[in-house]
Amino acid sequence: MIEEQLPKFDIPGDFIPGDFITKEILDFYTAYPCKIKSGIFVILTQGELDATINLSQYTVKPDDFVVVAPNSFIQIHEVRGVIRLHFVAFSSTFLKSTNFHAASLDLLPLLIGNPVMHFPPETALICRDFIDVIMRAYIAENKLLDRDSYHSILNFFMQQLTKFYRNNPQLTEKNIARDKAILKDFMGLLLKHYTTEHSVTYYAKALGITLQHFCNTIKKVTGTTALDIISGMIIMDAKAQLKSTNLAIKEIAASLGFTNQAFFNKFFKQHTGMTPQEYRKN
Repeated sequence: MIEEQLPKFDIPGDFIPGDFITKEILDFYTAYPCKIKSGIFVILTQGELDATINLSQYTVKPDDFVVVAPNSFIQIHEVRGVIRLHFVAFSSTFLKSTNFHAASLDLLPLLIGNPVMHFPPETALICRDFIDVIMRAYIAENKLLDRDSYHSILNFFMQQLTKFYRNNPQLTEKNIARDKAILKDFMGLLLKHYTTEHSVTYYAKALGITLQHFCNTIKKVTGTTALDIISGMIIMDAKAQLKSTNLAIKEIAASLGFTNQAFFNKFFKQHTGMTPQEYRKN
């Protein structure tokens, strides 16, 4: 079953390439945010979809390249037309074995801040054809791909993305406006620490700027407060766990840095209008 080949949150084995993701599979991701443990590279070749990746909403169109970094949250809102996309996915276990986060330390914040990129048609075609070749090698009877091949494929995508960013001055570190750079760095930190650090002060200090400057900058760039962004990430993870696991509410609260379940319940209801128990049953 295709549904078994592509679980909601991680992939079996180390690596899967494919072009079998249909609207029906994407519908699995519509009801609530899903925390994706694997790393996924996608090129859309047909159709269109609206999705939230982490806390930002995107419209993905043909020739758009999408990077779902490990531990990102995604939710599909609408799929239009006959959807066709090509992807390669690496499991969380495989990425840990490659020390992916350390190796991509400079690139990762840019991937998180810009998960959807439009490729020129010729670049998109090369990307699609490359994935097609990988797919044929992956399913070959004589097993043309092994674990070393997966490392090479991952390195290829990371190298090409690095070139893409370097060739797009608006996306490179030195050309990002200072305010947007602060937001990008904040989001990178948030994805790493939101389960333990809920304080705006922590992130301002980690960025080496004053609390007032940090809060004013985030509000100016996003139109919302840093505290609301932190809360949004926590709520997104809570919703995913409530719907996708059988963990007790107390365990979910603890995993998100709440030592008191009553406080977690109050926090959740304040942001969603219902208790965690009510959300889980809905």
